[in-house]
Amino acid sequence: MSYHRVTRHIQFKTKTLGGKTDEVKINLKLMDKPSGCILWIVVTPDLLFDHYLWFGGKPGEPLPDISRNMIAKHAKGNAQGEKAERPNHRTIRISKFEKLVSLDMVLERLFGALEQDQTAPVAPDRALG
Repeated sequence: MSYHRVTRHIQFKTKTLGGKTDEVKINLKLMDKPSGCILWIVVTPDLLFDHYLWFGGKPGEPLPDISRNMIAKHAKGNAQGEKAERPNHRTIRISKFEKLVSLDMVLERLFGALEQDQTAPVAPDRALG
């Protein structure tokens, strides 16, 4: 996503409110992208929006270094039940994320303080018509 001079590379994740998931798997290549970040969308069991979880730096800053986090493993095991490592992926715990309760908060984290649109249409003058 881009806004003015800020381009964000976003990895989206989803979670059901009250679900067991407490970590996400992130590709290390996201650290190489300009302003990489993770936006975890939390919904109710009825798929209604509840809140967002944010992990990333300020606009223009890279994703915080996750290379030392635990190496992620595949979700499914092989025939012996062993789950292979995913060497280019790391896990990030939910405790490392910041809770955001509105889309405005998300946009501010993504792009900084947004400028007010000065080109919004003006209501026509009723006296002229």
